[in-house]
Amino acid sequence: MARAFLVLAYTTAAWLWWRASGRTRIVADCFFWRLGAVLLFLLAINKLLNLRLRFEADIRAIAKAGHWYDQLQPVQFVLAIVLPLVLAVVTAIVAATKGKEISRRHPLALAGWIFLLLYLALRQSQEWKPALASLEAIYYLDWRIALEVAGIALVISSALMDG
Repeated sequence: MARAFLVLAYTTAAWLWWRASGRTRIVADCFFWRLGAVLLFLLAINKLLNLRLRFEADIRAIAKAGHWYDQLQPVQFVLAIVLPLVLAVVTAIVAATKGKEISRRHPLALAGWIFLLLYLALRQSQEWKPALASLEAIYYLDWRIALEVAGIALVISSALMDG
């Protein structure tokens, strides 16, 4: 039930962002809204098909077939910790430079994407087994859906208000 709600919410957000791209008069904003719409649609597909678990199973199968399953922890660390950190740094650099004006014009969108990216980073960190203890210590499983829903609500609000 929750998954269906989230898929619908992501799809609605993607549609609203695409609609906002057609209503803006600023070229940079049009690109911003369309890029956001595509990313939100990809998140809807990910949520619908539960791709994280599918990729996890595929990587495990490859590791077992390649006889390196016992050395899977370093791969998990790279995919779960290093990759999200690199993407976060790149996103922060782009937001601070190219996206500075857009962020000022659309603060709800920025806040929504920060919530969603934080949710995604925390969710992905579960792949590195040593991180599970830290996530359990902050009761992540109790509030993760609220973080995701808040992010979606903010991006939807931004499209309704700013778009």
